[in-house]
Amino acid sequence: MEIKKDASREATQKSFAQIQQWMQEQLLHPQFGSDYKDFVKSTSKLSAKQHVQIYQRSYIARLRDCMIAQFPALSHALGKQLFLQFVDLYLLEYPSKSYTLADLGQHFGKFLEETRPDKNAEIKESWPDFMIQLAEFEYDINIIFDEKAQENQPKATIETNENDLQLVPVFHLYQHQFPISAYYKEVVNNRNPELPFEQESYCVLLRQNYRLGLFELFPIQYHFLMKFKETNSISKTKQFFINKYNFDANELESYWQQWKEKWLEEGFFIRE
Repeated sequence: MEIKKDASREATQKSFAQIQQWMQEQLLHPQFGSDYKDFVKSTSKLSAKQHVQIYQRSYIARLRDCMIAQFPALSHALGKQLFLQFVDLYLLEYPSKSYTLADLGQHFGKFLEETRPDKNAEIKESWPDFMIQLAEFEYDINIIFDEKAQENQPKATIETNENDLQLVPVFHLYQHQFPISAYYKEVVNNRNPELPFEQESYCVLLRQNYRLGLFELFPIQYHFLMKFKETNSISKTKQFFINKYNFDANELESYWQQWKEKWLEEGFFIRE
């Protein structure tokens, strides 16, 4: 496709920024305007409009494919056709403004919240919450995969003194209203899960040596790791649980030894 530079005095005076804006509007809003000949040359085989339509179709298809890749579980939950309808509406409201398509789905959860059918209802349905939480979680996975952090640090072992334990640098804890992480794993492992019922869930998403790990947690484990992340001290975390929740020290120590062995194997910890 050739951009028209000399069709008229008005066309030659258009700035590069104006041409860029026009092209973006044509790609994202195909119904916008009809001034194709002011910007694009026709050929013997295709009109100016037909040239632009080729780019419109390929550009939108690329954005759709990118969104499916970023939100595979949400695409499965909604069904591909309905998911793409949401995507098309989303791209109208939040067109890509970044040099990289990695940021394309940044506002998708927000968009789903803004457009939920029961937004103004006093009593809300729960299924939109599942879709929104799933969208936000899947986008986080994409971001965390590329999160900058020092890698290849020495892993802790069972012999590591617990005072020297540290969480891996890329370590994120989640609490959800639905079993979001379990559903996500079922989808990416091609197990074709049904939509889940509402059930509070907890998980950790971490990266160790450039590989992501996703693990479900019990509520007490989630709160224990949250406190450890805050204090960076196992002894302070234990003392907090003993004081705050009246845990028996011996019982808590027994739990901790079991958790530590499992979490060391799963790569939660590095050593100082």
